[in-house]
Amino acid sequence: MAAAMIDPATRETVDAVWGDPAAWEAAGWQWTRLPAISRMINRQVSGDEDVLPEAWFFRRVAQVRPLPLDRVLVLACGGGALERSLVSNGWVRSVVAVDMSARVLAVAEAAARDAGLTGRIDYRLGDMNDLDVDGPFDAVFGVSAVHHCANLKGLFATINKVLVPGGWFFLNDYVGPTRFQWSDADVLQINRLLQLLPDRMAANAAGFTRRGFQRVSAEEVAAFDVTEAVRSADILRVMADHLKVEVCRGYGGSLLHLVLANLGQNFDPAASGDPTGPEYLDLLIRASDHLRATGRSPDYFAAAIARQAST
Repeated sequence: MAAAMIDPATRETVDAVWGDPAAWEAAGWQWTRLPAISRMINRQVSGDEDVLPEAWFFRRVAQVRPLPLDRVLVLACGGGALERSLVSNGWVRSVVAVDMSARVLAVAEAAARDAGLTGRIDYRLGDMNDLDVDGPFDAVFGVSAVHHCANLKGLFATINKVLVPGGWFFLNDYVGPTRFQWSDADVLQINRLLQLLPDRMAANAAGFTRRGFQRVSAEEVAAFDVTEAVRSADILRVMADHLKVEVCRGYGGSLLHLVLANLGQNFDPAASGDPTGPEYLDLLIRASDHLRATGRSPDYFAAAIARQAST
């Protein structure tokens, strides 16, 4: 794992918040842990509930050039699930993966070794705000990553620079309000959906019943993690300034990712022992789909495919 210069205070914060993947869901599962939510996202992104956004991306790439890609870059890789999937599915031959947290990189490296992928994935300590990587890359992946970057202009300029001519950028990320500053309408709809749930469905793993959802201040979000959603609302605009965007598909998330936060396990009968969970989850999905279709639930998550622009 190569070293990089990162502000020590920021590194300490990131290590504390993101260094242990096992702690990310200590109070309960997040929305994408549920297969029904994954199918919903697949449907909205790829048009097929059985085709993941990453598979949708590679199907599009395969129309232009044969797979596997030779060398790709993964931004803010976290525990490493994405790059292991890229290699294991035969989509790419080798990966450079960067993250600001040394702790989580150690976790990712161990998982890669256990999967027999040592030598296929090169983990590096790195900061998206001042990205220093040795291109070229056939593709760059920003999956649940770019919303942690403040220097979007610098990041996308670097991505364009390190891509091979005509190379690809794949984004799958939160692109909603910066610092999670939900609108009053968002808060109202979230609380309405939470009220549809009985107490047993609205209680997280710590025993707290999630009622009366409130918007936290931008200062509170930054105090928890200075990188969290730091310029999320600007991602799509700045990306389009530096890359040639071929397609961008929003998939909601203004409601369900908050309604289901730390509650996902309650909707899985195997985890909760409650056979009614899927029925309540289906109700939430149908309500969210309706609100989205009628313009009352914006797309705060999006998947996009872009290409290297001329330099």
